[in-house]
Amino acid sequence: MRNAASDAMAGLKRGLIALGLVATTASGASAQLLIDGTIFYENNASGTLVGQFSGTSAGPACAGLTASTLFGTTYPHNSYQNPLLSAAVYQPNVKPNWQPAPGSPAFGNAVVVPNDGFFKQTCYKGAIGGSPGMDDWTLGWTYYDSTGANRTDIDYTKPLAIYNNISILGHRTWSPDSNYEVRGSLRIRSQASLSIPPGVVILEDVATLGTIIVHRGGSIHAIGTREAPIVITSNAGNGNMQRGDIGGIALLGRARTNVVNSCLGDSAQSEGGAIGHYGGNDDTDGSGCLRYVRVEFAGRQITPNNELNSFTWNACGRSTRADFLESFQSADDGFELFGGDMRLTHLLAVDGTDDGFDTQLGARAKAQFVIVRIDPRLAPAGTQFGERGLEADNNEFNFNETQCAGRSAIQVANFTLIGDKRRGPGFGATAAAQGAEMRRGTAYSVYNSIVYNFNGFGARVSDQATWDAHCAAPPAAPAVFCPGAVGIESPISGGNVFVARSAPNPFRDKVTFSFSLPQSGPVSVEIYSADGRHIQTVAKGQMAAGPHTVSWSMDRETPSGMYFYRVLAGDQQTTGKITRVD
Repeated sequence: MRNAASDAMAGLKRGLIALGLVATTASGASAQLLIDGTIFYENNASGTLVGQFSGTSAGPACAGLTASTLFGTTYPHNSYQNPLLSAAVYQPNVKPNWQPAPGSPAFGNAVVVPNDGFFKQTCYKGAIGGSPGMDDWTLGWTYYDSTGANRTDIDYTKPLAIYNNISILGHRTWSPDSNYEVRGSLRIRSQASLSIPPGVVILEDVATLGTIIVHRGGSIHAIGTREAPIVITSNAGNGNMQRGDIGGIALLGRARTNVVNSCLGDSAQSEGGAIGHYGGNDDTDGSGCLRYVRVEFAGRQITPNNELNSFTWNACGRSTRADFLESFQSADDGFELFGGDMRLTHLLAVDGTDDGFDTQLGARAKAQFVIVRIDPRLAPAGTQFGERGLEADNNEFNFNETQCAGRSAIQVANFTLIGDKRRGPGFGATAAAQGAEMRRGTAYSVYNSIVYNFNGFGARVSDQATWDAHCAAPPAAPAVFCPGAVGIESPISGGNVFVARSAPNPFRDKVTFSFSLPQSGPVSVEIYSADGRHIQTVAKGQMAAGPHTVSWSMDRETPSGMYFYRVLAGDQQTTGKITRVD
């Protein structure tokens, strides 16, 4: 965000403060900069871990502290290693393989994430674990055709329902039997709601800058599936779609922000033109749910430094859901949060020309399992944007602003951030691109992630205000959750691939895994939940050649449902599905 305006309530504000009835600064997490359990590789050409970082403090609280010392020594579990991302460099119209190859250092040595009910503890770094066919949550619903020339996912023979600058005032549900074209602004007003079923295609109009806007008090429930995602894309036609065609989707909430004192009723104006106002004092506010939704070819520039994104959340609260979302070919940010207190999982921002995950103005978000791959090309307007995997500000107008929302304080885990080092005509000043940029007084924590292939630094700390906020309350380094490599021990050479079986299946309290090893060597047996969370290591250690049985017994607190097991023997593995019943 580059501009904001307040609806003044100065007289009321002064009166309430004089009476001592309003606290204008939020309490919350201490300011901090923390990156740990993260792989950095080939960002710039230093070839070293310390060379991946930039920034030095000059303030009295921590004079002389450098980003290299902070992220290379104070937080000791970062490393400079090849993550073995097989298709990380940009390949047009090819579905990338975001999963590190077997033997990657991404598998193992993960650190402990906050135990707060949101984050899921993993034994891997980056957005995707190592089990073939199990961990890759991007399969089946994502999209990578750079102009739409070869797309087959839109049925243009369906009836077309046109919404020409419409405001929804009640409750409306769209039909999967139609396509929908949004001309100008489709506004979901206060007390109104729009429900969108799986498989619906929304064509936003290029000529009139089609944009979906959810106002404060309104809600959208766009809930697709892996097999039938909801698609918001350009109506330019196959082969003619391009970055900046459309406005994407913007949600305006009633949670706290620090750009104005929204706790006292002031409102902030969204960037992107005549979108609307946001802000309030309710961090539990809900603007709906977006699940399995793609936004393609968005990010139109309105005026210089004033653009629309693919997904924009303005002061949205914790009841606003955001899971399994893709921003593809955006001219501006993939995901941007202004204030608010959201929780987000399973996001992709692919081939945008600005930042992938951008937070500011008092945002206090938590996010896990996020992939960003930036593109170094200039935006359609010919401007050079930030080109960062993640960009984090507290407040661009006052770096130390803490009114109402407090300081921006973001926590993220299992991010995969991928840069693009191409240069030449049509590309921007990519030497400035960073994997992560922490600036303007923000607090930020990154756990168990991968930052790879940026021309600039893997992580940069800018502005003394950012250092001062950190040094006022520096957090301790997290502990290691799963020491050692996971599934990449010394190979068991020769012999046949082993096969594991489970019995009984389904089971109630105990299940036994049987397998045979062609050679002696290190073996581990792991249990995972259906969503990929590591549950338990049943066995780990040296085993002799021949048949083996290992049992998993669980207590009454273990939920019923589907689980996966994985038996790792050197560079060989076998997996299977088991079901617990009550």
